Amino acid sequence: MKSLSFELHEKRRCGIVFGKDFDAFSPESIFVMDSGLNNLLQNKPEDVHLLPGGEHIKSIDRVFELYQLFRTRGHSRVVAFGGGAIIDMVGYSAFSHGQINEFYAVPSTSLSQTLLPIHGKFYINFEFRKDLLSLYGLPSKIYVNPDLSFSRFLERGSCELIPFLLTTYSYDEHAFLYLEKLLKKDEKLPLDTWTDILWLGIKLYTEKVNNNPGVIGMRFANLLESAFRLKLDFLNALAFGAVFEIWLGKIFGVVKKEQGLLTLLRKFWNRHWPLRLDFSSINEYLSQTKNLEIEIACFGNVFHERIDTKEFFSLLKSHGRELERLL
Repeated sequence: MKSLSFELHEKRRCGIVFGKDFDAFSPESIFVMDSGLNNLLQNKPEDVHLLPGGEHIKSIDRVFELYQLFRTRGHSRVVAFGGGAIIDMVGYSAFSHGQINEFYAVPSTSLSQTLLPIHGKFYINFEFRKDLLSLYGLPSKIYVNPDLSFSRFLERGSCELIPFLLTTYSYDEHAFLYLEKLLKKDEKLPLDTWTDILWLGIKLYTEKVNNNPGVIGMRFANLLESAFRLKLDFLNALAFGAVFEIWLGKIFGVVKKEQGLLTLLRKFWNRHWPLRLDFSSINEYLSQTKNLEIEIACFGNVFHERIDTKEFFSLLKSHGRELERLL
């Protein structure tokens, strides 16, 4: 077992426990879990509250549902077990309810285990807008069990490696080159290697999150989720978002070694994901906004720019062929 102590700039602390040890099961805890994981745990509490995973779960109606659960159970600690959407929604509910004093998170996917909920906010969606409502909060503890995300990797395939790619590309060139060399091989990835690269991703993210809470593709992924009314698989939206931001990064000259990332993204693209997006939905969504915030992370450097949406449409018109080739 390994552990980290993360301190947010507001001097709040979060303990990160990495390994198979898990002591959050307690009669004094309210346990909320992704229903897709119901058969994964052998010794779970009898009164687990099950919710489906996915972006649609992050709604105000579900927050009120959890308020009722908190009132009924009467405990002051809540544990969220699942992907990022479940953790976001339960965290938002916990920190907006006066009864809850402690919040524990148990992320179950490679994405939620790498991009841990330690950036200081929890989000819910509203009127099909991604992360429109936010609330400050930091978990007391986060338990990261590599077996959980590895099981998902075996089930869903190589697309579950994408969060590791984006994290290393965003924060550390040497780590990315190591991962690129490792993943170019077509060898079967064992659990111990999975555990090592997961730990690497967590270390990088916890070191950088205070100054740069996102990874490459994150900002555009959120835009795409809103444009497509939360119907995209978020990992798919993140992969598309990374392609968009690489395209913009090439235009502004702020990315490097991007071809290695693109090659692996294509290699790990889930066969159930679409290969193209309907640009009319993106155009319609962007036409309702005046400015577009651009944030492109590459090997520890972050390019920030705010451009008028008309300028973005102009870039799309003049450089659209290059974007098509990247996709």
